[in-house]
Amino acid sequence: MRRSFFEEYCSIIGLLLLSFVIIILLSTPSMLIAKSITTIGTELSHASESETPVRAKMDFGSNEHVKAFPNEIGDWKGSDYNTTGVAERLGADVMLMRAYSHPKLYQPIFFLIVQSNNRSSFHPPPVCYPAMGYTIEEEGKEMILVQNVSWIEEPLYATWKERAKAKESVYFNETISAKKLIVVKESKEDGKVTERRVILYFYVKDNPFASNTVTMIRVSALAPTEGSYDGILNITKEFMADTIPCMFELQKEDPVLFTLLASGSVTGKVAIVLLFLALLAIIFYPQIRKKIE
Repeated sequence: MRRSFFEEYCSIIGLLLLSFVIIILLSTPSMLIAKSITTIGTELSHASESETPVRAKMDFGSNEHVKAFPNEIGDWKGSDYNTTGVAERLGADVMLMRAYSHPKLYQPIFFLIVQSNNRSSFHPPPVCYPAMGYTIEEEGKEMILVQNVSWIEEPLYATWKERAKAKESVYFNETISAKKLIVVKESKEDGKVTERRVILYFYVKDNPFASNTVTMIRVSALAPTEGSYDGILNITKEFMADTIPCMFELQKEDPVLFTLLASGSVTGKVAIVLLFLALLAIIFYPQIRKKIE
């Protein structure tokens, strides 16, 4: 008697289905529900050890999205600059330049978001500031402590207890690495320093193989022309930390679906057992049928 297609290939079909189910169960929710993932890093041309995986809350390629960046951040209030000329100098396609003032401070903090669709035409700060007549006094890195845990992504399919726990502890690092640049401008007559600036910046990087776009976030402020600049440096670091939750969501590593189901309710555990029993029944269908007959 000629066997049906299912009887002929049920073992192969069952093994294929089993492989597919195992792949799904060993995947995370974020892998199945794709979200755009980027990284925050200090190096434009290559990856660094201090990079942080994030998900952008805003579209840095849209002028409308960028200009909608909060005008008020805590006690800070911003006012926009006309960026037409600056955008041309930086080779920028999208730009926001805003000065944020604080009632307890005598000078503003300057905030910049800039994106260019051509890496070769983009001028990073170490190139841009000397071109504007500044001299680089110091270069380095600073760690930006982000204490506002509201930017931590809540786990998908989490219970209310798990969501509450996610807000009580910080996943990954509590700090974001940023490049530091101290620049000065000197008088042509006597060489005396007439202006000094503290600059912090980092890059928002997509897949370099899929995009030639570069996005930079920069915070800067005027510093005393002589002596220590630590005071204004700390202020710029705190301000940058306040801006990060407005732009990004920290990516949390999700547990695989098998762990979610197995550690959850009894229904999830029963579902896993029944699923594997059904797949085994398909694989061994010929043997089971012979025993029944």
